[in-house]
Amino acid sequence: MNWPLFCALTLAFGLVISNLLLIKHAAKLKMPPSPKQAEGNKDNAATPHNTTQQSPVHDQTQNSPE
Repeated sequence: MNWPLFCALTLAFGLVISNLLLIKHAAKLKMPPSPKQAEGNKDNAATPHNTTQQSPVHDQTQNSPE
């Protein structure tokens, strides 16, 4: 087998595996809120959280040639 090819494949597989392990580890971490987000949460504490606007329901009939 060609040694440079073997080294390149080993390096590529190592990078992929290390990135997967890093993503798995990072998913377990909890990040503190940024100061900007913390201020926003204090301002919105008095307002209810279910104030989303509902979009109007459109007729979802299909255009058929019949």
